[in-house]
Amino acid sequence: MIETLPDRARRRVREELDRRGVTQPDIAGQLQWSQSKVAQKLTGRTPWTLHELEALCFVAGLSPLEAIRDQGLEFCTEMTPTEFRLFERLRQLTPVQLDAIMTVLDVVGNTRLQERRAAAPKPKRGPRPR
Repeated sequence: MIETLPDRARRRVREELDRRGVTQPDIAGQLQWSQSKVAQKLTGRTPWTLHELEALCFVAGLSPLEAIRDQGLEFCTEMTPTEFRLFERLRQLTPVQLDAIMTVLDVVGNTRLQERRAAAPKPKRGPRPR
């Protein structure tokens, strides 16, 4: 099953709250919510509003962006919209196109077409005898 964005945010916030040892009564006290409301929000029985996402992220010590993005992409918080578009475009390239771009940018390593590397030039022979 594919994880939806609200599910991802809920999971990420819960993981961070658990990691920090923050309990539902702690959350309820900080946000002045009932413990029932906290439980409903954290289990997904009721959807979150943007304001509620921000509040729960504050308690968890996360930014809302950290809660919704894929884990492992921490470097993305510093990226500009243009850089995001560039990565998206790179993902759409064919393997040959990607290899060409990687070669032009002088990026070593993980290219997909290692066999396309040019062989060393053959040494030139002298004139052929007649």
